[in-house]
Amino acid sequence: MFTNSRRGSDLPQWHHFDAFRLVAVAGAIVALYSLFEVGASVWEISRGATVFPEVVQVWFGFGHDQVFAYLLLSAVSAGTSLARTLRDMDTCTVNNAFCVQSDISLAFGFAGFMFLGFSSLLSGFPVASFIINGSRFHVSN
Repeated sequence: MFTNSRRGSDLPQWHHFDAFRLVAVAGAIVALYSLFEVGASVWEISRGATVFPEVVQVWFGFGHDQVFAYLLLSAVSAGTSLARTLRDMDTCTVNNAFCVQSDISLAFGFAGFMFLGFSSLLSGFPVASFIINGSRFHVSN
């Protein structure tokens, strides 16, 4: 969404629309969170220890995956509604490239939601294991 700008004062810009600004900011927040989670995972694999205490790490990953997935979904839904409105107002006949790039940005947002939803599902397993066993890594003798 950040790259969806065209030269010219009469052409629409993404930052002129609240919903598109929401999509851009939500995407940036989710991208930063995802980078943090990748770094935390690399740390955990390489060091054999979690960044935070285990109970915090389990709930942090699970809770934030869900919160950021729904943040992204709500932002992209608002952007999709605006994109449909722009198509109905014939804005896309004047500047079709803007609308196509907006649609691509929104599709990436929905794909990001799907990945975060899957990540949330996967991070639910350590939570369940932690609740049942008292530890994520239960070793039976």
